[in-house]
Amino acid sequence: MKRGQALVETAVTLPVLLALFLGFLAAGVGAEGYVDLTTAVYLAAASNVTAPAGPLGQGLAMQYATDTFNATIAHDTLLQAQGQITCPGDYNAGGTVVCQAQATLLFSKTPLAVVIPVDPTIQAQAQATRSAYRSVPVP
Repeated sequence: MKRGQALVETAVTLPVLLALFLGFLAAGVGAEGYVDLTTAVYLAAASNVTAPAGPLGQGLAMQYATDTFNATIAHDTLLQAQGQITCPGDYNAGGTVVCQAQATLLFSKTPLAVVIPVDPTIQAQAQATRSAYRSVPVP
């Protein structure tokens, strides 16, 4: 009567264990993608506030933020930026900017596409304050 009991137990348990393993692996990949996106936005906000303050420095500040974000996000092959980073806020000395960006986490480029058939969009934001002593350079 007990012949084949181990085989039946294995047949029942193995798919559950495999699903749990792949689920934990997918959660780890998702967490890594979120941390990478958050880091890219944080670094972009930090570089944004290093530009000269005032309306004349706003274009340069956005260029700093965009270049930093794009270079940082390029290191993660599973993240694809959705649009450009935005950094609205006060560009005067002592002002605060809040940078925001979205990216798609490309599970479809991994074997985890079997477990997670969609590519979720994640977003992050970071805030940075410009130095009160930073001003537009005198021509």
